[in-house]
Amino acid sequence: MHYKKLVNFALFVIGWWTALLYGNAMALIALFLVLMLHFLMWRDIQDIFVVLGFIFCGFGVEWAFMASGVLDYGSNLPPAWSICIWAMLSITVRHSLAWLVGAPLWCVLAGLLLAPAFYANSIYFGPANWGLPTWQCLLVISLVWGLFAACVSRIMLTLMRTMEPVRNEV
Repeated sequence: MHYKKLVNFALFVIGWWTALLYGNAMALIALFLVLMLHFLMWRDIQDIFVVLGFIFCGFGVEWAFMASGVLDYGSNLPPAWSICIWAMLSITVRHSLAWLVGAPLWCVLAGLLLAPAFYANSIYFGPANWGLPTWQCLLVISLVWGLFAACVSRIMLTLMRTMEPVRNEV
């Protein structure tokens, strides 16, 4: 794996733990730093559209989880730290996790299996709670993320085939 891809994934993991463990303010700082480092490394301005797309999708998914009782964040809106995690995940889609885009079955399996583990960590280490029995929450999260991963895989495969990287060399 190319060192930049390893750094790309490490930035996501470090940012994810920072957001989860330290809340909204630190999540926003982590997001700023992660995005700054990402764009300094890759210099591909097209990534901003992926980031924005993940922010909007993340807000919708988290809100739907809250509205359906799957997750309880103790507020009426998804917390900033959870949306920051979505934004930080987005930087991996075209880089360190790009291999999943070309393998839709693996992408769906990753969504089905890994997302529930990440959300379970959010419950265990973070300020979130299950709204329904745990098995129901994990099942819903797994199915939603499997579908989301399939959609992202299809959309990104199409976009990555049609767009050449646009480098903003400074």
